[in-house]
Amino acid sequence: MFNFVSSPTVLIVINLISMKKCFVLFLFIYVTACSAFATPVLKASLTYATFNTPNKGPYIETYISVIGNTVKFVKNGKGKYQGDVSIAINFSINNEIKNALKYNLSSPETEDTMKGYPNFIDQQRFALPNGKYTMQISIGDKNNSSVAPFVSSFPIEINLSSDSISISDVQFLETYTKSTNPSIITKSGYDLVPYVSGFYPENIKQIKFYVEIYNSKKILGEGEKMLVSYSIQTNQSNSKLNNFSGFSKQTSNDVAILLNELNIESLPSGNYNFIVEVRDKNNKIRATRECFFQRKNKLTALAFEDLKSIDISSTFVKDYKSIDTLHGYIRSLRPISSPSEVQYEENQMKGKDLLLMQQFFYNFWKSRNEVQPETAWKDYNEEVRKVNKEFGTFGLKGYDTDRGRIFLQYGAPTLRGKYENEPSTYPYEIWQYDALVDKTQLFNNPNNRQSNKKFVFANSDLSSNRFVLIHSTAKGEITNARWQLLLYNRNMSNSNIDAEKAPDNFGSNIDDNFNNPR
Repeated sequence: MFNFVSSPTVLIVINLISMKKCFVLFLFIYVTACSAFATPVLKASLTYATFNTPNKGPYIETYISVIGNTVKFVKNGKGKYQGDVSIAINFSINNEIKNALKYNLSSPETEDTMKGYPNFIDQQRFALPNGKYTMQISIGDKNNSSVAPFVSSFPIEINLSSDSISISDVQFLETYTKSTNPSIITKSGYDLVPYVSGFYPENIKQIKFYVEIYNSKKILGEGEKMLVSYSIQTNQSNSKLNNFSGFSKQTSNDVAILLNELNIESLPSGNYNFIVEVRDKNNKIRATRECFFQRKNKLTALAFEDLKSIDISSTFVKDYKSIDTLHGYIRSLRPISSPSEVQYEENQMKGKDLLLMQQFFYNFWKSRNEVQPETAWKDYNEEVRKVNKEFGTFGLKGYDTDRGRIFLQYGAPTLRGKYENEPSTYPYEIWQYDALVDKTQLFNNPNNRQSNKKFVFANSDLSSNRFVLIHSTAKGEITNARWQLLLYNRNMSNSNIDAEKAPDNFGSNIDDNFNNPR
């Protein structure tokens, strides 16, 4: 747990991790004199985020967390123990300093160091116009003269346009509360305690975040509607994950905010991008912001590092000798695969290592049916054949279509309504499930079971058999309150972003079909 220090607090750390304008800087100072092993003395993390103010222009916030037990604590004048850190930060262009600050950081006081040393956090703001800067940081332990201060510099860029909609950096948060006593950590009426890391261990269940959107009133017009969405995608493949997203309907403003949190309890270990998008009333993307983070979660990640030790010589997969055939089999597993399994396929199967593919395929089914993995695969493959026959279209396998994915992931619907000739609408289907169980979840979780859920699919190109999922009431699936209007876009459009219901039309039974699919 960190204590927030109101006076300047900082710390720094060595290796710079810079991914798409989000980074964490880690500093370690080592004592090496006359010791058998280097002893870490000072540890801290630094992140930053760029924001804007309509009247005063851009600024950078720096967030620094210090690990208390790596700072030397000494008695102060009040007889209590306290650590002190000296910090210097400056921003320059071509060696000309544009803004700078030197200060001392004092830790919270403690009366008994045997009970531990408190961690602490600092936040500072630096007004800077748009431009490319060199940021330099110097930090040292004032109570440990045997170690020289650590100094590091790295490039940063501020680019918040006044001629288009722009988005601040994503500020990850440890906590947020309504502000009762505004301070440097206060924004938009909330006290935002920063999460000074791009790494989320398994004990953290939520990503909390704050974002500002600028110029939407200027660009879209006063009172115009916009949609601000957020999601998580894999870092290497840029594939968005279905179960990790959300959105907020907003009205244009000089500064609009997005303050929310996203459950990542089931997000597997891996590298990810956190994405924020702003769309106008016509669903056109007006601005995007990305931020890199890492997740470690042994509760959901499979032990792929152990795949190579699996002996498949006496298993059913030993007879699968064609790489192309096996790759097709593995690809057909996606509708029932966890995010970590999908990511593994994308990252590793490209090498077309036959043995590794056999080991992965066998492990996949053994993890689902310890006693009869072959039977589990044959039963599933029979469902895949049905899906490919009924939902495949124009070179697209049935399991790669939305209807095929839903059928394989959740099973056959209880009721399936087909509506291909309703006036003024695209052909559409409504599937209703009395009971819904997500087969991508490997663990028996009661929260995985849902009741009375529906899916709406639409075929907008009319020349194929491809129906796209446009709305669902199931958790983790796409939800669109305007789905009826999407169906009626065949003959009409509606620019009113608040409208959700389709207009009355002769022969239309869309409400009845949804409420009573048959």
